[in-house]
Amino acid sequence: MSLLKKFVALPMMAALIASPLSLASDIDYPTKRLNYTIAFGPGGGNDLMSRTVVDILKKYQFYSKNIRVDNLAGGSGAVGFNYVAQKKGSPYNMSSTSGNFLGTPLVSNTGWTYRDFTPIGLLAQDAMFIVVRADSDFKTAKDFVEYAKTNRVTIGGTGAAGPERVVASLFAEAAGFNYDYVPSQDGGGMVTSLTSNSVDAIVANPSEVSGQITAGNFRPLAYSEAQRSTVYAEVPTFMEEGYDFAFSLPRGVVMPAGIDSEVCDWWVATLQKVVATPEWKEYLETNSLSGNTVWGEDFAANLAATSADFERVLTQIGAIKK
Repeated sequence: MSLLKKFVALPMMAALIASPLSLASDIDYPTKRLNYTIAFGPGGGNDLMSRTVVDILKKYQFYSKNIRVDNLAGGSGAVGFNYVAQKKGSPYNMSSTSGNFLGTPLVSNTGWTYRDFTPIGLLAQDAMFIVVRADSDFKTAKDFVEYAKTNRVTIGGTGAAGPERVVASLFAEAAGFNYDYVPSQDGGGMVTSLTSNSVDAIVANPSEVSGQITAGNFRPLAYSEAQRSTVYAEVPTFMEEGYDFAFSLPRGVVMPAGIDSEVCDWWVATLQKVVATPEWKEYLETNSLSGNTVWGEDFAANLAATSADFERVLTQIGAIKK
């Protein structure tokens, strides 16, 4: 069974540890300050997620000691993640993941990969929609595929080698059609490419097109997570539509390699409390993120599957030279 197919079963496995583990309350932890490193500058998505997690930990006193938060930006996340990776075995260092956590080591010589960390929990999933204009003849993903198999289609996205390109390629591969990819410099340009009929569809983060969807201008056809979004539950997944792939950027929490299993269990139980708070639910809705969670070794399998897809597509389009 492939990693992607195994990923579909992850929520069921995660449910087995949905309640706090008794062992978590039996260890002498924490006894020191937590050092939370944000591998990007202030104000971005990774910064917002990290500070939301820390604010909740403090507000509800889930972590009894002090928490220090530092932004250590540089190299598309390379500098900050490298700092945490170098703290091997330390139970008092932590960071938050994003797409760059996987993508940066694939295209740069960072000296670390996701394998150099201990995965604790995937707290939110940053997946993609494929979207068409509301007046399009494509009512479903199957309509789009049927047309694309006999006509050359264009799909837009942000950037030439980002997650939008990955999702478009995985979709085309799974459905068996060819397409032309039209990159835009930013989300605004991508939206304009669809409203102007310059492309047949776009692959976009839900936050970039939610306004157009609410206004009735755009129609989402499918969603790239393995499960339906907890925010946009009415949109089917690509897998539900019959296309065997899933891809989402991991907004999770990791620690350095070499962390004792008891500490990992403590953090799984603690972060399960974090994601149950109203503050976290508000964060998800405000940022159009799905709240499907994955924990521990299941999170490790998720990272491996996502990284493998990322690497394969970037190699196919020439972004990675081998």
